[in-house]
Amino acid sequence: MKSIEIRKKFFDFFIKKGHERVASSSLIPAEDPTLLFANAGMNQFKDVFLGKEKRSYTRAVSIQKCIRAGGKHNDLENVGFTERHLTFFEMMGNFSFGDYFKKEALQYAWEFLTIDLGLSQEKLYVTVFTDDQEAYDIWHNIIGLSTERIFRLGAADNFWQMGDIGPCGPCSEIYFDRGADHGCRTKECAPGCSCDRFLEIWNNVFMQFDRSKDQAGNYHDALLKQTGVDTGMGLERLSLVMQHKESVFEVDLFASIIHATEKLTGHDYSSATPEIKAAFRVIADHIRSSTFAITDGCIPSNEGRGYVVRKIIRRAALFAQKLSGDNFFPELVFTIAHAMGDIYPELVAQKDFVHTLITGEIEKFSHNLIHGQTILKKYFEEDNKNKIISGAQAFKLYDTYGFPVELTKIIAHDNGYTVDVINFEKEMERQRVQSGKKNIDTQATTITVSGEEHSEFTGYSELETATHITKILCNGVEVEEIPAGEKCWIITAQSPFYVECGGQISDQGWIIKSHDRMPVLNLKKMGNAIAVELQSTELLRVGDALTLLVDKELRQNAAKNHTATHLLQAALVNIFGKHIKQSGSLVAPDYLRFDFTHQETLSAEQIKNIEALVNKKIQENIRVQVTVSTYKNAVDRGVTAFFGEKYNPENVRVVEVPGFSAELCGGTHVTATGDIGCFKITEVTTLSAGNRRIVAVTGPQAVALFQESYATIKSLSQEFKVKPADVLEAIEKQQALLKSSQADNKQLKKELIKKNSAEWLQKTEIINNIPVCYVTIEPALASELREIAQQLAQKQSGVYCLVAHSQFLILISPQFTVINGKALIEWLKSQGLNCGGSATMIQGSGAITDSFKAMFMAWVKAQS
Repeated sequence: MKSIEIRKKFFDFFIKKGHERVASSSLIPAEDPTLLFANAGMNQFKDVFLGKEKRSYTRAVSIQKCIRAGGKHNDLENVGFTERHLTFFEMMGNFSFGDYFKKEALQYAWEFLTIDLGLSQEKLYVTVFTDDQEAYDIWHNIIGLSTERIFRLGAADNFWQMGDIGPCGPCSEIYFDRGADHGCRTKECAPGCSCDRFLEIWNNVFMQFDRSKDQAGNYHDALLKQTGVDTGMGLERLSLVMQHKESVFEVDLFASIIHATEKLTGHDYSSATPEIKAAFRVIADHIRSSTFAITDGCIPSNEGRGYVVRKIIRRAALFAQKLSGDNFFPELVFTIAHAMGDIYPELVAQKDFVHTLITGEIEKFSHNLIHGQTILKKYFEEDNKNKIISGAQAFKLYDTYGFPVELTKIIAHDNGYTVDVINFEKEMERQRVQSGKKNIDTQATTITVSGEEHSEFTGYSELETATHITKILCNGVEVEEIPAGEKCWIITAQSPFYVECGGQISDQGWIIKSHDRMPVLNLKKMGNAIAVELQSTELLRVGDALTLLVDKELRQNAAKNHTATHLLQAALVNIFGKHIKQSGSLVAPDYLRFDFTHQETLSAEQIKNIEALVNKKIQENIRVQVTVSTYKNAVDRGVTAFFGEKYNPENVRVVEVPGFSAELCGGTHVTATGDIGCFKITEVTTLSAGNRRIVAVTGPQAVALFQESYATIKSLSQEFKVKPADVLEAIEKQQALLKSSQADNKQLKKELIKKNSAEWLQKTEIINNIPVCYVTIEPALASELREIAQQLAQKQSGVYCLVAHSQFLILISPQFTVINGKALIEWLKSQGLNCGGSATMIQGSGAITDSFKAMFMAWVKAQS
């Protein structure tokens, strides 16, 4: 059964069971700092399970893109050397949010596998958590499995928890018996064994308990108010079973990649040696993970998830080298796009960008790869007895040559060596401490409030809101009142203040009580409440009436910059293509900053075209439309959503400039594009390979910039007595004239030096058989002093001291190094002069007295 048919059967089955089909979320987790990448189907439903978010459905089914290559779940080093490990995979899952529980979940799983897919019941075994008698009874008494095919396992295998505290519960896993030939050939071999005989294909997690921790450090499990079901089944593993293959890499999902690699390298996969097969498998997996990650907006870098992608690409480059001398790995991007583009259209739209980016990454690393391998060979030769690469050596390869320790381990293993990973980690930790990256205290304010607090945001429609205090916090503790002069946080029933989100910085403004204006010191979003920090000027009590006032000018300017950011994003896509993705942004009242994925440097003409298109849309004065939709409907009609942003799938805000731009956005915007006034790019920089930054201004800031620029141009036109349009040409002429004059001046100085050389050499004195020449000349540049000294030394070897006002240079010909340059520097410093240099040339400055010549000559005589 082909994987495409398995996909269809899975969705059809659960849709018939009343499940809502939900699209895979991005690999970049939305506002979840605990994850590098989406690594399970439940990631996008985390807040639903926690009760923080409501959906219009209580049952869901999805096939989620996942990467496990960093952090807690890291399969990177196993990939290629086992039959089942992958860094990128697709997780099939069905979910229940307070709806059905264990009985239905296990019955659904069994029905789908044995009836819809037709798997032999005799090949299926299950495990349950040791204490989960309920799940055991469902399998045995309701589904009808014999006790010989149900195994009880401990918490390490069959108990799931979201974290140290919070939702948790038992699991029940389903295994497929691949036969004794795949086993470890022991009587104890059974589900849960690490061999390849019993292949786990489906995990059913039952979120049943809420784990808490008391002050003594003991954990306690209480029943959750709402139970949940979270299941996961790897499409690749299920395809292995359904297609009767020995390895996940032999299923149809990898067929086109394996075939393309054969054509590109000349190797035959089926008849290859184990080492070559491993290289094929690494390439096949890594092209999927790197292509999907970059397509979702993860640019290779030296930090976080970007570094994980960089490691994957570099690991692929190493194994590609084993198959071919050519840099063929990036070519497989097009194979992936063709094979999976119908399911994930973004692969097709981004294929050229991904290809270019991966090509650049490998080209940058290729030199270091060769150099690193040379260094490793030297290490092997230095220690062929213990056969260990030390932690310091591995760290040097990482720090100097960009060699991830995973690559060092592979090359070391190929040569019969091991790597001291423990001491490598110590070196890494030492570097983190020295660079100040360890445990940086951000002094972030923590606010904890009991109960469900909510502030109605009124800032879209008004900048002044009359409301009342619902909570007061002082030093993190709730209080009923706060005296004058104290700092505190307050929460109000309504608030017009926009709290930093989506790149737009927080509002500024005032809290008004009676006639007192208290400036807003800080704003923070706490759940659904808006907390305001202030210093009270009078007694404040819970329930007090207040007026909250937003700084109108700053808000309006921020709105102009935010809408302009949307226009900029659309203009970039319009000019360069759909590979453009936002990778970061900042919207402030005085400027905007927009980071985006693009491989090539922007030319002056391209920057001009971007500005022209944005300003064209501003001049058209298009009315900005703000509507509310579901996430699915919005995305289906082409509205842009950004990775890393969290959206409520049932209620998203669409900001649209009809016919040009449509984005999901919770920020504040102008009523019509004409309100922006004008748009001017002030800076374009490269952040990293494939990542650019544009800084721009709008409205009053743009006008101020234009006025300042015009004033400068006008002043220059008056100075050069030309029209403003001709100022640049006039400056270029002046630059050319200055350059010509400098060349003439330099030539004249050369001729003057030549003319004066004979006169200067006549001043040479012989001190202990050493020619010493002390010359005082007109003020000169340091480079000119060097040139004069070198010309004199060419005519006659000796010791030369050239003094030009407060500067001096001393040159010692090589045959007279009896005059110790280091000792001379120390003597010059003892005379109060600043200097430095080498054994043969010393330069310096300072107050040179009339007696200095005699003192210098005396010192040379004493030394020689």
